[in-house]
Amino acid sequence: MKFASIFVAGALALAAAPAAAQDYVADQVKKSVVTADLAAVVGSLGHQVIEAGEGDEVLVIAEDANQLKYALIGTACDADDISGCQGVMMLAQFDLPPGTTYETVANANLQYVALNIWVDFEQKSLGFARYVVVDHGVTMANIRENVNVLLGLAQEAYAVAAGEQ
Repeated sequence: MKFASIFVAGALALAAAPAAAQDYVADQVKKSVVTADLAAVVGSLGHQVIEAGEGDEVLVIAEDANQLKYALIGTACDADDISGCQGVMMLAQFDLPPGTTYETVANANLQYVALNIWVDFEQKSLGFARYVVVDHGVTMANIRENVNVLLGLAQEAYAVAAGEQ
């Protein structure tokens, strides 16, 4: 599996920095998130933050111990008089494996319903996504577990989407 260059473009130029695990409080309820919250979740997993959004850009690109890169992106930001982002899009994206077809991706989506699996043949990429709604509050532990689900299932679903199974 190769990670698609879309996330790597500017990120690899930056030195990997340890994430701020000290900000992670498992039972803290978040009604919105900012970049520091996403970095804290990454740090609590023992992963490295490769790139973090600046200013209003709520974004963290991270890498796990297996060198799997993923992005956590804040969505629905500063809406309804609520500061921060009320959603988190979690993405892992790879270079397109040669055996991938619309049929293999559809099969992977049926087998791994906790993920949204997509393919872009023009850009030659295969992606895995999971979305978390933060409205009205979720714990940091819940956000963290959703990252674990994305990373664990993406590795399993990759073989199906790639036509290897």
